[in-house]
Amino acid sequence: MNLVISIVIYHWNFEELQDCLQALSESLDEAQQGGLLKSGQLHLLYNGPLSLNVQEAEFNIASLFAWPFILQSSVPNNGYGGTNNLVLKAVMANEQWTPENSSILVLNPDVRVDKSAICRSLQRLSENQSYGLICPKIHEWDGRATASPGHKRYPSVAVLGARLLQPLKKLSVFRSLNRRYEYQDIDLESEYLGVVLCSGCFLMASGRFWQETGGFDECYFMYFEDFDLSLRGTAAGMINVYDPEVVVYHAGGGAGKKSWQHQWWFIRSAVKFFGHHGWRWWQV
Repeated sequence: MNLVISIVIYHWNFEELQDCLQALSESLDEAQQGGLLKSGQLHLLYNGPLSLNVQEAEFNIASLFAWPFILQSSVPNNGYGGTNNLVLKAVMANEQWTPENSSILVLNPDVRVDKSAICRSLQRLSENQSYGLICPKIHEWDGRATASPGHKRYPSVAVLGARLLQPLKKLSVFRSLNRRYEYQDIDLESEYLGVVLCSGCFLMASGRFWQETGGFDECYFMYFEDFDLSLRGTAAGMINVYDPEVVVYHAGGGAGKKSWQHQWWFIRSAVKFFGHHGWRWWQV
C-alpha cells in the first residue's frame, strides 16, 4: 500500500510537532516491516500568520522523521478542510496515483499515533473495499483513557448547545444525550461497524474513499468538515469502522472550552451542517 499523510499547521509549535512526527515515523516503520506499507510521503502545510524559517524547519523535521516529506510554507489559510484539500487534489491529479493501492491519512499536528496504528489501519482497509474511515480509539495526550471512543452519532441542536454551554452538561437530561452522542454506550474494547461521525484528528481511508467523496467540503472553515465527510462517505456506500486496536493520543478538542472565535466558527459550521444534512432538535 502507498500512503500519503497530510498535516496542516497554523500554530508552529515544534515541541508538540516533534512528538507527532517521531511517533508517526515509528508507526510507518512498523507498517513497512509488517509488509503492509510500500511507500509513504508526508505533506506538511503551514498556513499560519507568522513567517517560518523553512531551512531550519526542514532540518528539524529530517532529524526525527525518517520518511520522505514536503514542507509547504506560506500556504493560504483556506481553513482545515480547504488547506488539506490542496494535498488531496494534488495527489489524486498525479497520473501515477491509483486509488486501488493507495491510502490517505489526514492527521492533526497535536496527535501522537501508537506504534501499531498505521499498520493496523492499513490491514483493516485491505480486508474490505467497502470500509471507509478507520476510526481510532482516542486517548488523552498523557495516555489517560476516555469514557468515549472519540467519535459521534448524528447530533441534535440540544446536545451541541449543552456542549457549548458547559453548565448544561451537568443536568441529567443533557448528560444522557451527550452520553449517547459520544458513543459512551458501546464497549470501547470491541470493534464497531457503521460509526456515523468520525473525529477529524485522524482520518485514515482508502484512495477510493477520498476519490468518491472528493475530499472536504470547503464551506466549513473549521469544525464539522470531518462530520460532513463521514456522512458523504456513508452515502457513497462506505462503512466507517471503529477499531480499538488503532490507538492515538490527542491533545486538542472541546470547542466549548475555547475562545469566542472558535465558538463562533463552531456555531456557524453547525448551522451549515444541519442545513446540508437535516436538522435534529433534541434526540440523538
